[in-house]
Amino acid sequence: MATSTPYSAPVDNEKFLYKLVIQLLIFCQGSHRLLEPHLLAIGSKLRSGANLQDLLSELQAVSKTLLHISKQGKQNAETDGSDSAALQNNYAMERLEELLADAQVPLRFQHQTSMLKHRVRGNHSEQSYKKVIDSAITLLMNIKDYGVAEQKGIDVFLADLTARLDEIGQDVEIAGQANRLAIDNREMLNTEINRQVGDLRETTQSAQELSTLKIHTSEHLDRLLAQLLEHKQLEDERQQETQDKIELMTQKLQELETETETLRVKLKIEHDKALCDSLTGLPNRMAYNSRAEMELSRWKRYKTPLALIVWDVDYFKRINDTYGHKAGDKTLALVGHLLQSNCRDTDFVARYGGEEFVMLLPNTQECQALEMAENTRKMIQSCGFNSNGEDINLTISCGISEFKEGDTHDDTFVRADQALYQSKQNGRNCCTVFGQ
Repeated sequence: MATSTPYSAPVDNEKFLYKLVIQLLIFCQGSHRLLEPHLLAIGSKLRSGANLQDLLSELQAVSKTLLHISKQGKQNAETDGSDSAALQNNYAMERLEELLADAQVPLRFQHQTSMLKHRVRGNHSEQSYKKVIDSAITLLMNIKDYGVAEQKGIDVFLADLTARLDEIGQDVEIAGQANRLAIDNREMLNTEINRQVGDLRETTQSAQELSTLKIHTSEHLDRLLAQLLEHKQLEDERQQETQDKIELMTQKLQELETETETLRVKLKIEHDKALCDSLTGLPNRMAYNSRAEMELSRWKRYKTPLALIVWDVDYFKRINDTYGHKAGDKTLALVGHLLQSNCRDTDFVARYGGEEFVMLLPNTQECQALEMAENTRKMIQSCGFNSNGEDINLTISCGISEFKEGDTHDDTFVRADQALYQSKQNGRNCCTVFGQ
């Protein structure tokens, strides 16, 4: 009879748990400062030959500590989530402010946009943040709808213009046909007159008696006179009809000219506005890109020097945060005015975005651009302004680069921007030429 082996599962389970505790100890070392005392105590007991029963109290303590760490982690995650949401909201507001600053807004939406900008700059709760976002979306949709309506209006005008030009073309064709018909009638009249004169000549030559000659001559002259009168009446009617057509065409053309000029002026106003920064009155980035392309083509053709300056207002965010956004707007407007007033007629200055300005200086080398930039910097440094009774010191920094053989605009701009960064690193309120 076979003997049975004693059941060993509990012993095996105890060995497994013992091994698992050791692995847990090794894995968790250094993972959390609250676990370290318990792990050290378990390690000490294991080295002294303790069994699972001896480790039970420390394992229970580890369990409680893990629960505590888990709860703390959840709380931190909630806090981090809240902070993350706040950061995301702030970032969204900053991006929205930048978009509103650079957006080309139709005149009728200027006040609404200005009000939204002030709301964006304020402090926001979750609810007010959502309202600002909703207002921004509504504004953008209104601008879009207005743009679509304007485009439809232009399309309708152009379609009407085409139709009216077609009408004028038809009137011109009718006038031309009337003119051709008048020419044909004159030729027919000339033919008839020649025939009547020929008949009269033949009658005169064949007449035997004077009385008969008189009668025939009178008849021919009567018919000739009647034809002349009929022709004159037809010509008078045709000329009057043609004159009426010409007057009508002239009136239509004048109306079209007036409407076209009105549209041209309106489009020019919108175009100029689209290229102008509403805060400073300077050309904006779109206008700068167009001018840069033109100056680059001229530089490539004539090989004359061309310099680029990138300006940045020092500590602009501090001005906004300390004195308010109205002071920030006043700062940008003042800097824009001073940069413009210190330029030559051939130079071009634009607000590139935010507190950054750019200058294009034709026929100017780096050393000459630096001299001009230093004069401008000193002038701006000396003209601080007052906001709500507080004096605001104003300084500005710039980076300068000259276009080199083979350069694209971006190549030169990157060098000027790097030079600007160097000016900031050197303490601000200074001008730096790239590579010097």
